[in-house]
Parts: sequence; C-alpha cells; structure tokens
Amino acid sequence: MKSMRPEIVRKLEEDIIFGVIHPRERLVEEDLAQRYGEKRHVVRAALETLETSGFVTRIANRGACVRELTPQEVIEIYEVREILEVAAARRTPLPASKDILKEMRAVQKRHSAAIAEHDLRAVFYLNIEFHQLQFVASHNERLATTIAEHAKQAHLIRAIKYADPGHLKRVEAEHLEIIAALAGDDRAALVNIVKAHLPASRDAYVKAYEARYGGKLPASGTG
Repeated sequence: MKSMRPEIVRKLEEDIIFGVIHPRERLVEEDLAQRYGEKRHVVRAALETLETSGFVTRIANRGACVRELTPQEVIEIYEVREILEVAAARRTPLPASKDILKEMRAVQKRHSAAIAEHDLRAVFYLNIEFHQLQFVASHNERLATTIAEHAKQAHLIRAIKYADPGHLKRVEAEHLEIIAALAGDDRAALVNIVKAHLPASRDAYVKAYEARYGGKLPASGTG
C-alpha cells in the first residue's frame, strides 16, 4: 500500500484553496483522517507533500497548519509572475500555432460554461489548463514550467475573488483577449493583456489581509 495517494493531496488542496479549511487553521491528522476516510499515515504523508508545495507550514510544538501568505509575500510572488509571463509573451511566436489556439478556445468554452454554472472548482482547474496552453505557446518548456510553479504559489489566494460576481466575467473576457492577441501579430497587445490579467487577486488579498489585521502582522499560531 502506498503511503500517500494523489487524491487525498488534491482534496486537501481544494479545501484549503476554497476556504473549507481556513488560513492558520490547525491540521490535526486524526480529524483529517476521519473527514476524508483515510488512514493517519496517508494523511501525514499528504501533509508533508503540501508542506513542500507551500500550502502547509509547521509550527514548533503545535503541529501543522494552513499557511497564510503575508501581503509582502503575495506582492513578491506576483512581481516574479509578471516578469516570467511577460517574458513568455515577448518570445511567443505570433500568430500562435493553430493547434494551440484551437485547444485554448475549447478549454475557454468549458471555462465559460463553468462560470455560467457557478462551478467554481471546474473554473479553477480550467483556468490552470488555459494558462498552461498559453505558456506552452512560448516554445520554452523550462519557462512554461517555471511559470506554472510560481502560479501554484498563488493558489492559496486565487479563489479570494471568486465571490465577486463580476470578477469571473472579467477573467472570461480577458481570456478571450489573450486568445485574440495570440491569434494576431500585435505583441504589445499581448504583453498588455498579460500584465492586466494578474493584479486582481493580489490586490483583493492584500486589502482583505490588511482589513483583517489592521495593517499589523498576526501573532504566530492559529487564527
């Protein structure tokens, strides 16, 4: 029997991303084992995986808890994401290949349907799939992989704007602009939409964090 299964990691990730388990909340192995119907050693291995990927942190004498990013960490993540994603936009051949564009349009059709149905988990994963295709179009596998790694660091805050009814419609419109830019030959238009697509979740998180803590850093431990 394997000590850890991918599905338990995914379940825990989703519950963290969508706020079922809150930032700074303690992650008690026995409680999680009961919640997910798993053995404790399976949960323990999943928590170790999530610690490596930045979703979970361990506090001395207190065990594991959901990581809460500080505004400075979020700002730095998004600064790096912009550098990487603009670099990809600047080296992507224009127009992009017809095959990539066809795949992106198909994914976006499903993404739009998920928005209409308010299927937020589908929206989340289809958004990842859309951008993976976008950066594959740069024809630089290492760059695309690095972008994906940094995008994952933002998963802890990504769903914060999903409660805003206008946000996902703006995301949908911007995805269509990205497709249009990739199908054309105006590189400045592509760079501009890539830059514009990033800040909403970052800014919402920083605002919510400052409102919660009054501009002060929280004490260590659980919230």
